[in-house]
Amino acid sequence: MSKTVPVISGDAMFWAYDVALGVLFIEAARVWGETPTDQRPSWWAELEQDLRTHALAGSSFAVLFDDYGVEQKQQLLNCALEAARRIETRGGVARDEVSTWPELEESATSFLRGAHHIDAAPLVELAEALSDLAAGTLPPAPAERHWYFGTSEGRILQGG
Repeated sequence: MSKTVPVISGDAMFWAYDVALGVLFIEAARVWGETPTDQRPSWWAELEQDLRTHALAGSSFAVLFDDYGVEQKQQLLNCALEAARRIETRGGVARDEVSTWPELEESATSFLRGAHHIDAAPLVELAEALSDLAAGTLPPAPAERHWYFGTSEGRILQGG
């Protein structure tokens, strides 16, 4: 069974597949890292570290949007959406690419849980769900159930 990460904003939440969230956040940290040094706010390093930590920690702890200020949250979302766009342009992420990522201390096979390729569509959908959750526009899941984003099947419902 895949591991899940709770993504929470206020009283709303969804679950994310930790591999998809990790891939998205590593790419988002790279997007964020392209910001010219003189344009980086004082909290820049903290946000970049948070993205990398969440990417590598997997299902070890939740993504809590309420822990971020308005500007930090907006930058995180902007970077995640841009990361998804870039991944979509590349047609997804292959194990060969992941194996070259210096952020990973483990092998690409372990990080991707044996997958050879992560399709772009679930990552794009996950980035959009992050944005919708933070904006309060993510449609609620049916009673007693939760959305689950980032799976190879796309958005699914858990529970029930």
